[in-house]
Amino acid sequence: MTFEGRLVAATLMVAGIALLGVVTASIASWFLTNIRTTAAEAARRTEDELEDATVRLDEVLVELRAVNARLASLERDRQSPPPA
Repeated sequence: MTFEGRLVAATLMVAGIALLGVVTASIASWFLTNIRTTAAEAARRTEDELEDATVRLDEVLVELRAVNARLASLERDRQSPPPA
């Protein structure tokens, strides 16, 4: 074993470790990007569903107010004396 051989071996080991680090970092970055994209899509879908639910709730409230008004009208008609 010569000094030059050891130097080449050490250089190859460092280069291999660096390459392994780069590959690992690339895979981790891909996973994180994928997770962030999935989370963003889920948040967007949730916001859309919440907006739809709010619109439906507003429609139900309008119908409930109409039913309450109709009920109040019927109660007034029932309580008023019949015409003579």
